[in-house]
Amino acid sequence: MQVLPQDPFAQLELASRIAQHALASKASQMEAEGQQLREALVQKQNHIKMLERRVSTLELELADMASKSKQAVEEAHRLQSEKGLLADTVKRLHKEVARLEAFKKNLLSHLHDEDEPGLEPSVAAADVAGERLVNEVLASVSKAPPMPPPSAYTVRMTATTPGYPTTSGRSVYGQATPQAPPQSVPLYATAPTQQSQYGSAPPQQSQYGSAPASPPRIDGKEFFRQARAQLSYEQFSQFLNNIRELNAGRQSREETLRRSRDIFGPTHQEMYVMFEALLSRHSGTML
Repeated sequence: MQVLPQDPFAQLELASRIAQHALASKASQMEAEGQQLREALVQKQNHIKMLERRVSTLELELADMASKSKQAVEEAHRLQSEKGLLADTVKRLHKEVARLEAFKKNLLSHLHDEDEPGLEPSVAAADVAGERLVNEVLASVSKAPPMPPPSAYTVRMTATTPGYPTTSGRSVYGQATPQAPPQSVPLYATAPTQQSQYGSAPPQQSQYGSAPASPPRIDGKEFFRQARAQLSYEQFSQFLNNIRELNAGRQSREETLRRSRDIFGPTHQEMYVMFEALLSRHSGTML
């Protein structure tokens, strides 16, 4: 109380100054707090904008992941379908392999006793099968050869006329009446030997023109070796089965030639020509 002035008006003036000073301090403090709040608001707004951008990015990622998920589901369904198809294909191929293996085992077991020494079983079996089948074909074809025209045997045979060879190796000598050659003689061999077999008979060339040339003899063993070397295992098996069907009488010679042409194809046309010559040879001689 001693520091206060004694004059009441002076005391009022001092009090007014103290109040102004307090108000100025309070205003400065509140202004500083307002500035801090404004800065915090700006920071919050920046943070909100950053969060909004992040939300937009996450939404885009979510949409992308949803699209990829849909594609993955569709791919899974497609792969499942392909898996089923592949499983069916594998089962079918296993059955086909089993069938081919059974056919191979049956063929090898059927020809096991006829294997040639020094060759592998499959190679020997294929060679022996080919030789045996071609022999059976030629034998079956020679059982009923077509009869020659009557004009080819109108010349009478003399007692000194050499006979035709027979399948037993003996010769049949001249007969009083003309006879056709035995079945074991290839028909294509009669034309060029007419003059020597009928003695004084006029040459066949003067009556019927030039005689046709004899087809070249084809070794069945070598033919089937070449066929086995040039054809695949499946094609060679089909070829052997084709011959077996002809031997069993379940298909004709024309059908056999047609199927053989399909098996050999244009690549092995010369093999087909050789096989056709083998079938055309009406002979009972085993190759």
